[in-house]
Amino acid sequence: MQVSLFDAPKPDTVSKLVVQRNDLVNARFALTTLEMRLFMAMLSRIHRDDTEFSEMRIPATEVVALSGRRPSSNDYQQLKDMCALLASRVLYIERPSKKKPASKAAEDTPSFSNTPLMAYADYSSEERSLVVRFNDRVRDHLLQLNEGNFTQAQLMQLLKLKSAHSYRIYWLLKQFGSFGTRTLLVEDLKRLLGLEGQYKQFPLFKLRVLDRAQQELAQTNLAFEYDLLRGGGKSVEQIRFRFSPVVSEALLPALQTPNEWQTALLEAGVAASSVGVVGELIEKGEVDPAYVLFVVNQQRSRSSQGKVSSLAGAVFTAITKGHSLEDYRKSVAVKQKTAARKSAKAPVEVLRYRLAEVRESYELMQRKNLAKGATFEENLQLVYLSQGFCREVDAQGIEWLVKK
Repeated sequence: MQVSLFDAPKPDTVSKLVVQRNDLVNARFALTTLEMRLFMAMLSRIHRDDTEFSEMRIPATEVVALSGRRPSSNDYQQLKDMCALLASRVLYIERPSKKKPASKAAEDTPSFSNTPLMAYADYSSEERSLVVRFNDRVRDHLLQLNEGNFTQAQLMQLLKLKSAHSYRIYWLLKQFGSFGTRTLLVEDLKRLLGLEGQYKQFPLFKLRVLDRAQQELAQTNLAFEYDLLRGGGKSVEQIRFRFSPVVSEALLPALQTPNEWQTALLEAGVAASSVGVVGELIEKGEVDPAYVLFVVNQQRSRSSQGKVSSLAGAVFTAITKGHSLEDYRKSVAVKQKTAARKSAKAPVEVLRYRLAEVRESYELMQRKNLAKGATFEENLQLVYLSQGFCREVDAQGIEWLVKK
């Protein structure tokens, strides 16, 4: 059996919500699509009660080969290049001054910081995963965001996006989600997207950035329309985004452990975006979680026999296309028949307690003020008789509490 270059390691705990402070949402930085996927994967592994960043291990299949195909050597080269670039990525974050400005000029000039995003970004060939850690200087923008100025988004919505610019525009609109509109200067939007000095011809910017983002966000809960607002010179100066108001999701009290079916898919190498697709099918009632587990086990068996070239691809296709439904139904029917036969043969379990021992237990608990009921008879009624026990006397005259 050929081993994939990117067999997935066991996943870290993944949250359904990802959160950023708004100054990071509005920071000036440019990430490639692969870098943005990794950034989202890292955000999803931050616990609400975390006070420090920890090292994360992100399966390579959450960043490349999202369609379930077998990753290639070209994917490895992309990861290598991405890690090299990420080590030098800097966030430009403006912040208001805490002191009253000494002059009008000082008032117009905001304070800013150039902050490295990552402490390091490595790749482990043994684990087939990216070994990464955020820089401590972005701690205040990502950790302990229980109150105040932050924006959160559903990971499942973000996984539908492909363009790095679409990710950024999603976050910029989500920050104003309750308003249903946001207006940005063209130059400000370019600056936030790291496109300063580019797309000097607006129609090209409209085609490659705005229209593409509109097409991709149409698949999310932030589908939008936009208006081009022209200035005195008739050139487009502002863009007004319009969308249906989005109610803020409740911040999870703590990161949730993935469901059994999610863990099974991730361990089979299925990309996070594809896991999101399966999740939507389950939410719609079109796929049973038990069927997902059945498919994973079935395709693992076939893979071990060399009958499957890509385990992740075979699993995802069988789930979404229903290729294994007939086998699954037969398996369920067999299990039901087996369970019925065992139930018919199983002896009836009888619970029996000596009444004298029960009384001794009651008296002990009473001395500790832990007994239920003011008397032993009340205790019997509350704890035993109300639960189906009855009093019986055997041939030797011994009293029992019996439940059949």
